[in-house]
Amino acid sequence: MIKNQWYLACFESELKTNTLLRRKIVGEELVIFKNNNAKLSILEDRCCHRNVHLSLGRVQNENLKCGYHGWEFNTEGKCVHIPMSENTQQIPPSACIKSYPFQIKYRAIWVYIGVESKMSEAVIPEMEELNHYPFVFNSHRLKANIKLVAESLFDAQHINHVHRKSIDTLLGKMREPKTDFQIEIKDKSLHGSYLRINDSSIFEKIYFGWQANLETKFSFWFPHSSKLDSYFSKHLHFPERRLVIYEHFYEIEEDEILMIQITTWKNIFRFNPPFAKWFMKRKSDQIVSEDILFLESNKHWHNKKSLNDLIIKGDEPTLSFLQLWNKNFKENYEKLD
Repeated sequence: MIKNQWYLACFESELKTNTLLRRKIVGEELVIFKNNNAKLSILEDRCCHRNVHLSLGRVQNENLKCGYHGWEFNTEGKCVHIPMSENTQQIPPSACIKSYPFQIKYRAIWVYIGVESKMSEAVIPEMEELNHYPFVFNSHRLKANIKLVAESLFDAQHINHVHRKSIDTLLGKMREPKTDFQIEIKDKSLHGSYLRINDSSIFEKIYFGWQANLETKFSFWFPHSSKLDSYFSKHLHFPERRLVIYEHFYEIEEDEILMIQITTWKNIFRFNPPFAKWFMKRKSDQIVSEDILFLESNKHWHNKKSLNDLIIKGDEPTLSFLQLWNKNFKENYEKLD
């Protein structure tokens, strides 16, 4: 599994004081909590006493209390109280569990999993829109290969076909047989843009504009995040509008993926925010269900045969993706060794 990375553990809105969140990210089980002083902590989800899940316990004042025998751990993972041993001097020095580094960024809590000496080299994707725009999110588990998930969600060509009933008309059709992609590859990410035909319905054109082409930007950050960014210019009485879809994905365990889709927007249904959230959540769920249908079928073939000879001109983003992925994947495992 791909470690030495920052992963999105949860959103701030999900974590309330005195509640416990359980997560499994790249094979490691975590418990996330805030104590009564609102101090946040991410610990190994395991009591070192009898190896049960600490997420089955509760927050006790400043500590996390195991639900099995009542051992208490502070936010650094050190056992500070054993009910049957009131003398703190009798707490074994080895009575501690792993504490994970974290950051709060873009209204989300990010956890670093890997070798701490490599932490400065890991990147959190740029999700600046989440600081300013409303957004909705959903999470789905699926059986798939992580590389194919990353490649497929990043692929621009599939929108015309897989999402023809959800975002095809809203974002416009890709030019066939040729689309000119502008792509820049960086050390740990790639970014690009292309023009899509504005083939929206008459109602969508009234709202989003009549321009012949719509600019769509896309990004990918190794190994876990992609972005689709559509911009609609000022039109009639409507201000500039923007729709951004992020996908964040990681292995829970081998061949099982958690995929988090985040949809954020600017000035869309701005006079009715509750309707905007309902509409975007409904649309987001539909998009993910369409993706999963294909992603789960794709995994059965990924070791069968090389498909390099079938990559065509329109697969330029895929070629760029493979170049970035292969380089960083190799470097990641060299660092682990």
